[in-house]
Amino acid sequence: MLSKIDHIFFIGIKGVAMANLARILKQMGKHVTGSDVAEEFITDESLHEANIRVIASFEPDGLPENTDMVVYSASHGGRNNPQVQAALKRGISVVHQAELLAALIKEFHTSIAVAGCHGKTTTAGLLAYSLKRLTKSSSHMVGVSAFNDVYGGEYQGNEHFVFEADEYGIDPPENRMPKFHLTQPDYALITNIDFDHPDIYSSYDQVKQAFTVFMQRIIQKDVIPPLLFLNGDDEGLRDIANHLPPSSYNFYGSTSICDVCYSDITYGEKSTTFVVNSELYDIKHNEVEITLFGEKNVQNATGVIAVLLRLGFGIDAIKQAIRRYSGPKRRFELKFFENDIYLFDDYAHHPAEIDATITACHSRFPNRKLIIIFQPHTYSRTEQFKEAFVEVFSRADEVLLLPIFSSARETQSQARITSHDLVELARKKGISTVQAFDSKESLTKYLTDHVAEGDILFTMGAGDVYKLDTEIRKIIEKL
Repeated sequence: MLSKIDHIFFIGIKGVAMANLARILKQMGKHVTGSDVAEEFITDESLHEANIRVIASFEPDGLPENTDMVVYSASHGGRNNPQVQAALKRGISVVHQAELLAALIKEFHTSIAVAGCHGKTTTAGLLAYSLKRLTKSSSHMVGVSAFNDVYGGEYQGNEHFVFEADEYGIDPPENRMPKFHLTQPDYALITNIDFDHPDIYSSYDQVKQAFTVFMQRIIQKDVIPPLLFLNGDDEGLRDIANHLPPSSYNFYGSTSICDVCYSDITYGEKSTTFVVNSELYDIKHNEVEITLFGEKNVQNATGVIAVLLRLGFGIDAIKQAIRRYSGPKRRFELKFFENDIYLFDDYAHHPAEIDATITACHSRFPNRKLIIIFQPHTYSRTEQFKEAFVEVFSRADEVLLLPIFSSARETQSQARITSHDLVELARKKGISTVQAFDSKESLTKYLTDHVAEGDILFTMGAGDVYKLDTEIRKIIEKL
């Protein structure tokens, strides 16, 4: 597909996955342009750095004359976008982002997918970061704008390609097929299975079945001996593995069934240490240090170690490669520190992800007050998990809620729940530490009177809550 294509146009190019794909193809020598809304996005810097022109319009006449291929996603109308329709009328090849990724994977000698309902971006970033230090010819597409001063999409050779495998639907509601069912990588690291995306899946079992199909596609490959790296601490993954050939997977985790095990975790404010053991690779009580926090990230790092050992790298080289990885943007990202107050930003938008971030924060800062500024993401997710959200909110000292950030795929008629409803539910459960605000301005005014030395602040959510960092910095500086 790609060899005969020269000029590629991305619709909704500022989306993280689209921007990263565009960067990779530009670095591979393709002519890349795209369209999107005019507002500021977290990917603006990476697109500018790659010298990719973005048109602030979805009008049909914005589609360049020499376009060979148009790439779209579920956002901005999906296949009904005016520029998609114009391309179809002109006989231009139109592909979904997931189809293009599936074609791109075939350009690499070894492809490694990172999948899972939580933690896949941090894990994929760590694997890509490590391979960049262990080999000179690795490329990646990680679902974030940047990590450790590396952009989320980079082409630096065709030896290894690390990418995130997304369980979300291709173009809902018309096409709910999971995007990762289009891919067939050589290896896959899978962090966990959980119920999410209630607009696509109706139950945990449906999510589990989607992962089962993905894993079965991989072990059917006959190019190289395939292998799955599964979190042995996850019940759903263990259950699926019971129905797979034992030679097709390795377990990693903390339990005795695991081929690569972690134990003896020690947390500090600047790093985490743990011990790795593996009979499979003859590793005994080897201490590892990472600059990530919380047991979930120890688990993720152990999975990366398992993959790198399988690829033939030694444990000492791996330890050096992973040591300085500080994580992707918007994942426990330190934004500011002054007056003994920390401001972090995190993408967590599912109750399980919020819980993991709170746990990591408590392990790193056990004696500090934790204030979470949370922006719920999508009406469907907020409605489906309202009880779980309220439960996890109780683990923070204060939770300040912004209005729900709706998806581009949702309509106002789907707005059946508000952040104030979450506060009311919390009150009924005896939780008095949750408040809702109708605007960012009213929330920052509240912070002005309530932030104190020693506090830990988190902006959290999958919307644009991260844009509050400038105002919060000013509040901290004035203390």
